[in-house]
Amino acid sequence: MSYFVAKLALASAFFLAGPAAWAQSKPHAQASGTHPATAPPVQKADDATGSLSAALGYGNNSAFFGRTQATNYPYLTQELTYTSKFNVWASVYNYDLFNTATHFDETDLSIGYDQDLSKKVDLSLSYSHFLYAPNSPLVKSAVNNSLDAALGYDWGVLYTRLNGSYLFGPNAHDTFAVLDNSRVFDIDGVFTPDDYFTITPKFSLIAGTQDFAQVSDAQQIQRGNKKPKTKTGTPTPTTTSTDASRFTLLSYGLRLPVSYTLGKVSAEVAYRYLQPVNVLPENDSAGRSFFTATLTVTL
Repeated sequence: MSYFVAKLALASAFFLAGPAAWAQSKPHAQASGTHPATAPPVQKADDATGSLSAALGYGNNSAFFGRTQATNYPYLTQELTYTSKFNVWASVYNYDLFNTATHFDETDLSIGYDQDLSKKVDLSLSYSHFLYAPNSPLVKSAVNNSLDAALGYDWGVLYTRLNGSYLFGPNAHDTFAVLDNSRVFDIDGVFTPDDYFTITPKFSLIAGTQDFAQVSDAQQIQRGNKKPKTKTGTPTPTTTSTDASRFTLLSYGLRLPVSYTLGKVSAEVAYRYLQPVNVLPENDSAGRSFFTATLTVTL
C-alpha cells in the first residue's frame, strides 16, 4: 500500500508541475453513462474485431438512484463486456455481497449502443435486466428492468451528460433524469512513455420518482432485512404515497476517480459522496461516502 501511495504522490507531483498534465473535458474513451462498468473502457473497440474486457471490483456499499440501505453491504464484482466494431456492447455484471451466503446476489445483463454524433455530441442507448438472489437486501431489488438513453455534450472546458431512465418491474415503475458535469485531467508518461493517470471529478444531480424505494422498504420489512419505523416494531401494511410518484430532486453528489492505465490494463480507485434529499418517511437513505476499486483488462 505504501508503494502505491508513493506512486500516487509522484503522479501528483507531475500534475502540479504542469508539463506532463493536460486537461480535457472528455476522457480517452468516454464510457456510457448507463454502462454498469465502474471504470472507463481501457481502449476503444478494434475496428476489425471489436474488444473483450474483463473487470474485477470492490465496493464498500452500493447506492441506486440516490437511495441506499441502512446496513452497509461491501461487495465484490465480476464483469465481462464485449464491444463490437459497430459500437454495440453487451455485458454480464455480477455482485457478490460479503454478508450473504450466496455468490450471485445480483446479476445484470445489459446491451447498449454508444455513438459520437459529432466532435462535441455523443449518444448512448441501453437496456438492462437485473436478477437477484431470494430475499435480497438491496434497495435496487424492487425493479428488474431499465431502459436508458443519454446525450453528452463537450463544451471544451466541461463535459455535460444528461441521462434519462425508465425502470420497471412487477411492483414498481419509475422515471429518472441524471445530470453529470465532469472534467478530465490526464497525466501522460509518468512511469513509461505509454502510461497515463486520469483524474475525473464529476458532480451529479439525480431527479425522478421513487416508487422503487417505497416498494423496496415494504419488501425488506417483509423479508426481515429491516425493522419498520413504528413504536411497536410490528410491520405495518403497505400504503401508497403520493410523494413516491412525484418527480423531484432525489440526490446530489461528487465522485472523484483516479485511474492508472498501461496498455490493456487499467486500475481505478474512486471516492464518492452522495447526499439524498426528499427521502420518503420509511426509507433509510442518508448522506454517505463510497469507496470503489476496479481492475480492468482488455483481452
